[in-house]
Amino acid sequence: MRYLCLDIGATNVLIGILRNDFEEIREKSTITFLNNIEKELKKLKNKVDNERVLVAAAGPVDKKEGCIYPPNLSQNKIHISKALENFFDRVDLINDCNAAAIGEYTYGKNSAENLLYITLSSGIGAGLIADGSLILGETNNFAEVGHMKIADEGKCGCGETGHWEALCSGKNIPKLAKREIDRKFESSKEFFEEYRKGNERLKVVLEKIIEYNATAISNLINIYDPGHISIGGSMGLKQFDLLVEKSKERIKEKTIYSMPTIQKSSLGEEVVLHGLRALSDKNHNLGIF
Repeated sequence: MRYLCLDIGATNVLIGILRNDFEEIREKSTITFLNNIEKELKKLKNKVDNERVLVAAAGPVDKKEGCIYPPNLSQNKIHISKALENFFDRVDLINDCNAAAIGEYTYGKNSAENLLYITLSSGIGAGLIADGSLILGETNNFAEVGHMKIADEGKCGCGETGHWEALCSGKNIPKLAKREIDRKFESSKEFFEEYRKGNERLKVVLEKIIEYNATAISNLINIYDPGHISIGGSMGLKQFDLLVEKSKERIKEKTIYSMPTIQKSSLGEEVVLHGLRALSDKNHNLGIF
């Protein structure tokens, strides 16, 4: 049986055709995919022979209404289940970080019974496995850690000030650089490229990011006591040495428990799809769907 798995991120959608493992994985712009969803689904429907689709989405999810609230898009609310139900009999919906935590726990090289997955990307989020079970929360949106307050500066997209996402997400690092050194960057990618070329002025910005990340991650360690932390997201994977490795000593200083291992996701950019792969297995005991 072939299943369709969709990882709807803030920037791109990963499309996986699954039979035991992934036979095919393709990438599309999120805006392009959602704006042409009927056309895209008609093409994908012919590639699978199962009436079930598994979907992971960035940002909050409303499983009851079948809605997602993808960041960085002009549409605040998308009735994703309604669109998919025109083509599939069953739609299973989960937050992308929760799916990633399941993927890392099930197939990752550095799994632990108490595992915290953190994505550092356009936004910041997390998923938590505690004693071998995924924690979902009342509305299935547990661990929106990007909205943890860690400072008194930086306006968040939610309207509050000082949230981790407002300071250290890919979307907001250019704003931090503008405040700190009055230098405009079009993207966080441009910021890191210039830093790696040796621009000394950018060190003060990176030091603030390191300190903010250390504060946020140590808070999570002190609250959840994980045995392992897996870092994912496009920025977390590509800039791991700068964003996480350089934060480890400060994290250790701020942590009241023994320090967990902290490593890049061993499943890379496909970790969310592998979470959906785990959930497609009728024999899984995660109790999600």
